[in-house]
Amino acid sequence: MPLTPLLYQLLDKLDKTALRELKKLVRSPYVTHRKDIPLLFNTLASYCYQGKPFPTKEHLFKSVFDDQPYDDQLLRSLMSDLHLIIEKYLTWNAVTADEVSSHLALAGFYRQRNLTKHYSRAIKKADRKQSQHPYRNADFFQNQLKLQLETSKFQSTQQRTGHLNLQEIGDTMDVLYLAQKLRHVCSQLSHRAVYQTDYQFGLLKGWIDELEDSPYLEVPAIALYYYCYRFLTEAYSQIYFRKFREHLLIHYSQFPQEELKDLYRAAINFCIRKLNEGSLEFTREGWELYQEGLLKGFFIENHQLSRFTFDNIVGFGLRLEEFLPVAQFIESYKSYLPQDYQESTVYFNLARLEYGQKNYDQALAHLQVANPKDLVNQLIAKTIQLKIYYEAEEFDLLESHLDSFRLFIRRREVSDYHRKNFQNIIAYTRKLITSNPYDNEEKQKNKAMILQEEILSERKWLLRKLEEI
Repeated sequence: MPLTPLLYQLLDKLDKTALRELKKLVRSPYVTHRKDIPLLFNTLASYCYQGKPFPTKEHLFKSVFDDQPYDDQLLRSLMSDLHLIIEKYLTWNAVTADEVSSHLALAGFYRQRNLTKHYSRAIKKADRKQSQHPYRNADFFQNQLKLQLETSKFQSTQQRTGHLNLQEIGDTMDVLYLAQKLRHVCSQLSHRAVYQTDYQFGLLKGWIDELEDSPYLEVPAIALYYYCYRFLTEAYSQIYFRKFREHLLIHYSQFPQEELKDLYRAAINFCIRKLNEGSLEFTREGWELYQEGLLKGFFIENHQLSRFTFDNIVGFGLRLEEFLPVAQFIESYKSYLPQDYQESTVYFNLARLEYGQKNYDQALAHLQVANPKDLVNQLIAKTIQLKIYYEAEEFDLLESHLDSFRLFIRRREVSDYHRKNFQNIIAYTRKLITSNPYDNEEKQKNKAMILQEEILSERKWLLRKLEEI
C-alpha cells in the first residue's frame, strides 16, 4: 500500500470549519494566482469530507489537469504549493488566536514608525485583552512581561527622565521565571518517577526554601507548582499535598483545561505510587481526585476514557471498599472505553470487584473472559488468582501458580519497578504457605521484612494473612 502524502494527512485532520475557510483562501489572488490550486484543494477536500482514502496520483492529476498527460513532477510541485498555503493559514490562526500578542505586534509596528495615536490605540487594546484574560498561569505572565517591555520601549522614546516601569518589569520577570521553572521541574519529577531519569534542577535548590511564607506563594501559578514540587520530593509530604489540593480547589478556574489535566495527573500519579508502596493515607485523596476529574470532564478525550484511567479509578475505589460506587462507575463509563479494549477491560475490572466482595468463583469466571492485553493487567490478574487460591486453601494450585507466575515475569520485558513488586508478592506468599504457625519468632521476622520492603503493593493483604496464621 503506497504511503499517504503529508498533504492529505494534514487535510484529513482539519475540521469542516477549517476546510471551508481554506476553500475561500485558495481562491484569493492575495494567496495565489494559480487556477489549479483551488481545483486540487476541492478534490482532496471532497475526499476528506467523505472519509475516503487518498486517491491515486493519476486520478488526482486528471481531476486537476483533465486530459493532459500525467506529470508526476508537476503534481508534486502543485501539492507542495498547496501544503505551503495551508501551513501559512495554520500559522496565521495560531498567531491571531493570542489577541494580546497580536495587538502588541501591531503596537510595535506603530512605535517603530512614530505613529503615536495608532500606537496608543493598539497598546490599550492589548492592555484590555490582557486584563480580561480568564487565566493567570505562566502564559499570562509571559504576555504581561511582553506588554510591560513594549510599554517601556515606547516610554523611553517619549521621555529621557521621569518614571519608567522598570521595577514592574523586574517583578514580572521573577514571577514568570518561578512559575515556568516550578512547572517544568514538576514535569521532570513526574517523568523521573516513571523512567528513572536523572535530571538536574539548576538554581532550584538555592532558592526553593526561601519561597515558604513568601509573597510569591500568593500567586497561584507559583503556589500550586511549589506545593506540587514539595509533595513530590519530601519524605513526609501529606501537609504539602493538602495545601496543593486546597489551592487547586480554590484556583482551578485560573488555569486552562490542558494544564489542569497535567496538575491532576501529577497528583494522581503520586497517589498511585504511594498506594503501590503500601501507603494508604493517599488512597482517599486519589479516589477524590479522580471523582473531581470525571465531574469536570478532564479524563474524557474525543469521547473516550483511557483504559488505564478506568483501571486506576477502580483500583482506588476497591482499596477503599467503595463497592457500590465502583460498580456504578463501571456501568456508567464502560461505553467510553476504546472498542478494541472494552470487553477485556470491563471483565478484568468486574473480576477485581467480585474479588473485593469475596465472590471468588465469579471473579475467576470474569478473569477467564477478560484475558487482559496489557502486561501490567496480566500481572494483576495473576495476583488476584494467587490470592483466591490462598483464600480458598487450594495450596497445590497455588504452588503451581506461583511457579508459573515467576516464570511469566522472567520471560517478559517488565519494568524494574513491576518486576521487583511482583517478585516480592510471590516470595512473601511462599513464606505464608511455608511458615510454621507455632513459630512466633519466624512470624515476627516475616512481618518486619514485609513492613520494611520498599516496593510491595500487596503489603496490607500479606500482613493480614500473616496475622491469621
